Amino acid sequence: MRRVFEEMKMLIPLSLDETRWGDPKYRKQILESLDRLERAADALERHGRSREVGFDELALNLARDLREVRAHYREGAYDEARFFLTGSLQNCVSCHVRLPYEKTFPLADQLISQVEIQRLDPREKAWLYVTVRRFDDALDTWEALMRDPNGPADQLDAGGVLVDYLNVVLRVCGDIERARRALAALVERRDVPVYLERRLQIWLDALNTLDPKRFQPTTPPSLDLGVSLAEQAGEISKGPFGRDGLVHDLAAASLLVRWLESDRQKRLQRTRNPTSKEREDTARAYYWLGVVEARSLDGFWVNLSERHLEAAIRADPEGPYARPAYARLEETQVLGYGGASGSHLPADVWTNLKELRGLIGVE
Repeated sequence: MRRVFEEMKMLIPLSLDETRWGDPKYRKQILESLDRLERAADALERHGRSREVGFDELALNLARDLREVRAHYREGAYDEARFFLTGSLQNCVSCHVRLPYEKTFPLADQLISQVEIQRLDPREKAWLYVTVRRFDDALDTWEALMRDPNGPADQLDAGGVLVDYLNVVLRVCGDIERARRALAALVERRDVPVYLERRLQIWLDALNTLDPKRFQPTTPPSLDLGVSLAEQAGEISKGPFGRDGLVHDLAAASLLVRWLESDRQKRLQRTRNPTSKEREDTARAYYWLGVVEARSLDGFWVNLSERHLEAAIRADPEGPYARPAYARLEETQVLGYGGASGSHLPADVWTNLKELRGLIGVE
């Protein structure tokens, strides 16, 4: 990751300056950096294969995006190259918010201090803080937006600030009390619309039910608690956007990813095949993580829900979670790719679905 950062430290500020990004005198420097960055991403991709499949998917996405950046830049399609470079950072953000993290990253100052970065919109700056693991700075930035009387409260929800904030404060920092304080202050604002006031109160009630000790990095993650929270989130979520159960979903995702990482490490240390109970537990964790992500966490750029639903099937094809996982996956892909027609899926998607049907014994 350090090698990726070294190149991003130069490329991101250049990409933010349209004139310099397309200037011929920077072309050789940028292409050489993109070459090094692609090699670093390939190494990161190989590392991702040893971890829970979500990390593997993010590493694959990052490598693919960076290849697109390099290809477009070589062709002189500078806007497209900038688009994919910005999109590639979403893989970093999605990766960094998945597990608790307490270390500092001193090299981040070299990027954050640059003038082009300081001129970013606060939300873009917060994303960049997450990219370089400056989580407290990201939380400070989002909390400042929540306190800003010139920023409409409903835009904090519509713009994704509240989801981003809760994702980091709960999953990375495990700071339930800080989340309580921020939401309690926000709900007192006079411009909070009725729907959001109700939702904030639901989130506050949910935070009050969480035991902070269960979410500390030193506490072994509980699969049963993760599944229970995911089930409760489904019961709480009402309305067209399903955000009422967000706190439970984020808490569930935190525990499920940590449990799967632990499970993966245990499997690497074994010389035997997993038992039927072990296979079912792994499938159960992947299934509920896929459900949670589809409901609360999936973004436009990075889709981990489908990868986790597929992992649930492959972990235990004859188990109780295989068919429900397949049904959700098929629906997502048929509607996502094909829309109303439901048939215009890429050939590789149809092939993969056919393979999964064969695993679970569905004609």
